[in-house]
Amino acid sequence: MQQGVAMTEINKLVEQLAQAYLAARGNVFTHLGIQLPLAAESLTMAIHNNIVGAHLENAGAQQGQADALLMLRHMVVNGTLTPLGALVVDQMYCAFCADVHQMLEEGKDPVVELASESKRRAMQ
Repeated sequence: MQQGVAMTEINKLVEQLAQAYLAARGNVFTHLGIQLPLAAESLTMAIHNNIVGAHLENAGAQQGQADALLMLRHMVVNGTLTPLGALVVDQMYCAFCADVHQMLEEGKDPVVELASESKRRAMQ
């Protein structure tokens, strides 16, 4: 499969996964007392950054795209969230909420910390 075609299918599956997750779980995720508002655009970005990005980083462009496609195909089927899809996205958000909770416990401002982290990543 050509890389451009693979990315088009990845994008389509990521959008389907985001929509299916929101339909199944609603628009607020709560963990450790942290309430995280969810929207299709931010969820799509999170899936790209944390799931697709992890495959690309770990396996390179060609194999990473193939791995991401395989995983996404098992996370959303015909626009329906699978148990694997629910588990993976739930765990992604649990980890994020745990990070925010820790920042708050340490007296840090999560908005400032996350902006700083984003800036640091962009400079790498």
